[in-house]
Amino acid sequence: MSANILVVDDDCSTSEMVVHVMSRPGYDITAADSLQQAMEALQQRNYDLVISDLLLPDGSGLQLLTEVRKNHPRTHTILLTGFPDVATVQSALRAGAFDYLIKPVIPSKLAHIADLAMEHRRFEQEREMLRNRLEAVFQGVDDAIIALDHTWCIIQINHAAAQLLRLSPSSINQPLQDQVAWIFPMLEPLLQQARQRGEGNRTVRRIVMDDDGKEKILSCTASLFHDPLHNSYGVILIVRDESRLAMLERETKTRQGWHGLVGSSQPMQEIYTLIEQLAEFNSTVLITGETGTGKELVARSLHTTSTRHHRSFVAVNCGALPDGLLESELFGHVRGAFTNAIRDKPGRFKLADGGTIFLDEIGDLSLAMQVRLLRVLQEQVFEAVGDNRPIHVDVRVVTATHQNLLKLVHDGLFREDLYYRIKVVEVHLPPLREHRTDLPMLVDHFLTRFNTRMNRSVKGVSGEVMAALMEYDWPGNIRELEHTLEHAMVVAQKPLLILLDLPNDFRVRAAAARPTLGQSVATPTADHRGRPLRSGHPAGTGPDREAILAALEASRWQIQATATELGISRSTLWRRMKSMGL
Repeated sequence: MSANILVVDDDCSTSEMVVHVMSRPGYDITAADSLQQAMEALQQRNYDLVISDLLLPDGSGLQLLTEVRKNHPRTHTILLTGFPDVATVQSALRAGAFDYLIKPVIPSKLAHIADLAMEHRRFEQEREMLRNRLEAVFQGVDDAIIALDHTWCIIQINHAAAQLLRLSPSSINQPLQDQVAWIFPMLEPLLQQARQRGEGNRTVRRIVMDDDGKEKILSCTASLFHDPLHNSYGVILIVRDESRLAMLERETKTRQGWHGLVGSSQPMQEIYTLIEQLAEFNSTVLITGETGTGKELVARSLHTTSTRHHRSFVAVNCGALPDGLLESELFGHVRGAFTNAIRDKPGRFKLADGGTIFLDEIGDLSLAMQVRLLRVLQEQVFEAVGDNRPIHVDVRVVTATHQNLLKLVHDGLFREDLYYRIKVVEVHLPPLREHRTDLPMLVDHFLTRFNTRMNRSVKGVSGEVMAALMEYDWPGNIRELEHTLEHAMVVAQKPLLILLDLPNDFRVRAAAARPTLGQSVATPTADHRGRPLRSGHPAGTGPDREAILAALEASRWQIQATATELGISRSTLWRRMKSMGL
């Protein structure tokens, strides 16, 4: 490391000794024998270290120290004195001297003290460089960053925070609630969560609000940190404005999927939006829909997008176990609770503490188990089998069923109070036959997955296969589609799946649902209600089934693009597809 050192002493022998001790590679040493010379030297360049006698012919080393501290605050000073005086030494240290030495100076001690001063200087330079880098990052990011102390007073803000949250330099050391009163009620739960979860853990909350008549969507993150200087805790609050992104998403409606879910149809877009809205809440959710529609995927996406995403997601199939085993599985048991209970076992609710538990096929629960579950939902407390000690948990409960729970309530098979407790918010998944336009996207999704899993290179499906898939009603929904394509991938011999690759039972059922796969049928002149078809073509001369199928395949089943290609309206195309069984 290079360094500039100024040695000030009117005693030639002492000055020469100091210069000799400090003569090292990279060190540039300047000698002065008076206060005036030292002042002139300081005006000409910056020094890392000043070693000065306390008594100078034209002044005092304390005067030199004052000049150094005032105009060169990063320069360290070591004072030498032949007449030690307690008051003078105290004054020197209070004025900012790094250290002092008594004459005659021991060279080894001078070298040691000088090395300490230079090491401290290097440390300060590194710290300053790091601080500058952090400040550049702090001010350069687009997200608003606010540092708060343990009382939630503002310590520091960046430029983005000043713009987004209308803060100014005068906001420093002021309570956050006074500076952002318009948003603080929505930030307070986030800050409380950060305080409860401890240092290093992040809490996330999405805020939707109206600001000056315009909707504003803010994604907020809070993290607790330890302040060693004051031995207390503070919070780093980060706020990102996602208003424009959300607006673009609403305008385009082209989200192709959401956390494992696949599809761009209107029903799927509505499900994505609902999941997004539920992200910041811990409300109990009931997922309904036919078997195979992807209810567990929705449950997992609810967990992944929630503030609990860093904790466990635990799934339980309530219809797969008898009551005795299910009770132990959900709530755990202690050693000796029953035969073969050789050790304590935590239940699924305990394993999901802080996270999410997914209870699939909730409609299969017995009435006795429904009573126990109701208590857990209401009080977040339960006892393990064979034990009477209460276990407290913080769990978000998501349930699912393919049954009509309201009918089960009317039949006395499902408790009404439990029904309304789990149905705070309902997410209904439509059967695949009601969003067929997602089929090409689902096919691509599964082919990509199977290609990776099976080390295959199937590029797609033939037009005949896509037509068969689109015309089929899919009673088993997406799960049946997955298994059908998996079978086809196993037996396929060509880069494109053909009709013979599909399972035989699928081809039999599909053939029974229409005259013959790929066979044309007469083009109707009226819709399903008997009304004449209106389009750009004369009645009875519009595009036939083959033309519509060809156009759909060419556009990958994009309805608007197909209608434009055929020269008919979107609604007319829908009516024709429905009347033709498409």
